[in-house]
Amino acid sequence: MEHISTMLPQDGPEKIGRIKQFEKPEKPVYFNEWQKVIKNNFPDLLFPAEIGLSIIAQILIKEITNPFALVLVDVPAAGKTIVVNFFDGIEGLTYATDKFTPASFVTNSPSVSRDQIEKVDLLPRIRYKMFLLRDMATMFSKKEEHLTELLGLLTRVLDGEGLDTESGVHGQRGYKGEYLFMMLGASTPISPKIFKIMGNLGSRLFFLRMNSRNKTDEELVKQLKSKAYKGKETACREITNAFVKTLWSENPNGIIWNNENDPEDVMTIIARCSGLLAKLRGAVNVWSSDDWGETKYSYATPTIEKSDRINQLLYNQCRGYALVHGRKQIERSDLKATIELCFDSGYTSRSSLFRALIDYNGIMKTNEVEKKLNQSKPTALKEMNTLEILGICNIAKESRGGVGQPEEEIHLKKEFEWFISNECREIRGLSPLPSTTTEKPSDPHTGPIHFIN
Repeated sequence: MEHISTMLPQDGPEKIGRIKQFEKPEKPVYFNEWQKVIKNNFPDLLFPAEIGLSIIAQILIKEITNPFALVLVDVPAAGKTIVVNFFDGIEGLTYATDKFTPASFVTNSPSVSRDQIEKVDLLPRIRYKMFLLRDMATMFSKKEEHLTELLGLLTRVLDGEGLDTESGVHGQRGYKGEYLFMMLGASTPISPKIFKIMGNLGSRLFFLRMNSRNKTDEELVKQLKSKAYKGKETACREITNAFVKTLWSENPNGIIWNNENDPEDVMTIIARCSGLLAKLRGAVNVWSSDDWGETKYSYATPTIEKSDRINQLLYNQCRGYALVHGRKQIERSDLKATIELCFDSGYTSRSSLFRALIDYNGIMKTNEVEKKLNQSKPTALKEMNTLEILGICNIAKESRGGVGQPEEEIHLKKEFEWFISNECREIRGLSPLPSTTTEKPSDPHTGPIHFIN
């Protein structure tokens, strides 16, 4: 069969307007009103919903050319899909789907005729929009070899420069130019194999672990007596729609951001987060062996990406967060989301250990790691060694933690000590650490963690 190229010419932003034009709503909605409605209906979902706003708002900032992709992670029925639904139905600005594969970005299906195939391509349909994915767990559950291909496609598209594909049926097809979009998805907890594949590809995805709490019996009863969930969800979707249209109508030409006026101390914290996340996402190949009944782990030299791309993406998100709060410069109050995204976007086990470590003022013994992660001693030691290999921590070498010997201790490296400072805790909305204490204060994001193998 003859290979026929259907590569589309560059379709620049001048042909498809980046900034969707909206008439100002009859009753404009601003952030405080939006926040009040969300809080009254779903108070536990306010923070992830605010981050969702910070993602879609990036489309208004004209210099941003990098897609930002966030996946909300939690157990089933925790509210992550409800947050995604808040943004559904904003005509011309969001595009929602329940089933998705990255191969849909540029279709090469033999069942679609050549003259119809461009109509089913996903990439041009989500250009300059926020792509909503209610269930990414289906994609993440694919077999490893298929998953590697799919995540490779997603990684390429998240560069924002289009996508070229090749097939024996339709030949070369694709799109070149600025294909910016934002993405908000939902998934059940992510397995380690996903992070391993993304680490080797250069992950573009950010994650937020929602860690929804278990409601009391009284709260569940009150929930049944209140207006139906769908009604509450509809109210939040309508207020979100009105708020976004208000924001767009007041910035019809987009926003040229004055980077020079952003405070250097705030940008320094973003840089710290970028350096940490690059290490938390580092690819470390680990293999185990049995040494006279004791499990031993060996580690290859880690592959750690440069933090430049992460730094830019976190800065973009921080600017979006400031914008929805009515500002065109970033400030310290915008950093809470940046810090939490940094912590949660690494391997789940590493992120959990790091959160516990900063809650323990930068030092943890092996038995404390075992208890906090709900893991056996060999697995706890493996996680401790991984953080050491990635350059985040040091392990005290005086003892190997044998019988009758003091336990090993993991110590946060000096370059990351800011994350245990009271300044960091204040930004995150946590109480200051006492200067000396044997009782460890709790971080609402930590607790016994069960990992998926």
